[in-house]
Amino acid sequence: MAISTIRPQQRAMAPSSQRVDLPAAVGEITRVTPDRVVVRYRSRALTYRDLTGAINLMMPVTRNQYMDDRSAVVAAIFAGIPALGAETDGSVVAAIVDDALAQIRGDFDELHTATAPPQQRVTAGRTSEIDLRVIASRLAGG
Repeated sequence: MAISTIRPQQRAMAPSSQRVDLPAAVGEITRVTPDRVVVRYRSRALTYRDLTGAINLMMPVTRNQYMDDRSAVVAAIFAGIPALGAETDGSVVAAIVDDALAQIRGDFDELHTATAPPQQRVTAGRTSEIDLRVIASRLAGG
């Protein structure tokens, strides 16, 4: 029987058990890691700080148009990376936006995984080389 492992990239894409407001998730990540890059396109990188600023500018506009707050996040991505609006290939635009939204979800899940209390009580005992490998593997997310 084959053993399946979840790689860090796959785990970041796994849906969270809790539903979170997208702009609130971006704000929470920004408080912790404002200079972390959300998305790159050509020579431009958009950080969480920049994305939050753009969301704050876009949210009144999207709400005035009776759009969901998630629309403000997408509009903010376009505002933060102006060259994306000039891209003629719709599949490239969709891929960049999808990747940015997946990055936000992954970063949010990672933030909550890192700050969550341990699920099991950990007791210290004698540590072997195999134990150290298992610990290193868990810390690496593998």
